[in-house]
Amino acid sequence: MNHLELPIFRPEHYADLSNYSQLLKMSIPDRFVLMDHFNGFSKNGYSLILDNLNKLASERNKVYEVYHHNVIPDTVCFKYPNLNIRVSEAWQHRYHTWHFEQHTQPASIDYQNFVCSFNGSPHVSRKLLVSAIKKFGYFDPDYCSKNFTYSVDNIDGYINEYMSDALILYRKFFISEDSEKFFQTPNTFGHTEDFRYQHTKNMHILEDRITNSFLHIVSETLATSYVPYVTEKSFYSIVSKGLFLAYAQPGWHAYIEKYYGFKLYTNLFNYTFDSIVNPIERLVELMTMVGKYSKLTPSEWHDLYLLEQDSIEFNWNHYHSGNYRKRLQSHE
Repeated sequence: MNHLELPIFRPEHYADLSNYSQLLKMSIPDRFVLMDHFNGFSKNGYSLILDNLNKLASERNKVYEVYHHNVIPDTVCFKYPNLNIRVSEAWQHRYHTWHFEQHTQPASIDYQNFVCSFNGSPHVSRKLLVSAIKKFGYFDPDYCSKNFTYSVDNIDGYINEYMSDALILYRKFFISEDSEKFFQTPNTFGHTEDFRYQHTKNMHILEDRITNSFLHIVSETLATSYVPYVTEKSFYSIVSKGLFLAYAQPGWHAYIEKYYGFKLYTNLFNYTFDSIVNPIERLVELMTMVGKYSKLTPSEWHDLYLLEQDSIEFNWNHYHSGNYRKRLQSHE
């Protein structure tokens, strides 16, 4: 059976998959596709959903064949002997990466702004990211979106969860005197929830913001998880020939290099932050690393862009040739 024809469990099934007593009532086939982010992974690489499925398979003396649209590392797969977890490139293409295949004429680079970042669903990591972008002075409402509201108390709670021994220190990177007003004010670029998955329409809204900004900080889904998860978000920059870095899970940049074959922009950026496990420390390291470029002029940004032009062109061609798909297929 083709992967695209297999039964599918989507995020709307997560509540039942996370509740073992509910899972026992569900019809679970021997082969199926498990979509999206599984609600994230713990620091030790465990997922409650996979825990429950593995337990059910063991009790039924089965090995379920589970397809996902990202490569799940062997260190995670080994924890689940009754699940044969495999990547399906076909599903990754359908679910995330095909949206930009017709986008073959990117707009010209015309730098007017330092950072752009687009933040839709109110994940914890997105609240942390926009708070940091604002505190570092990089949040221009014409180039950065924040489609949600939250409070200073929320941010204090998140910092305390991850940095309880250094709350006072790390609070300085996220909160200022005017933060509550900023946190309570959405900035949507006129988006509505209807636009959320309409990436072709979104490209028309976002492309100029990408090509007019020196750096796109990709707000990847669930950056507070601990296993890399690749969605369509970085592809906005790849097909627009823009520079990007992601606030994502630890090892995310190394992951897209290994499993997708995209090149990193190592002439400009130090990717040490990518290996930092703690999400607060990783974000602060990312922000401070790029900060050295924030006071340069647009012409200086353009000079730096040219230092990475070979990698930018490679990534654009790597996407439009479909070679990234072949690279992912090699791991099936």
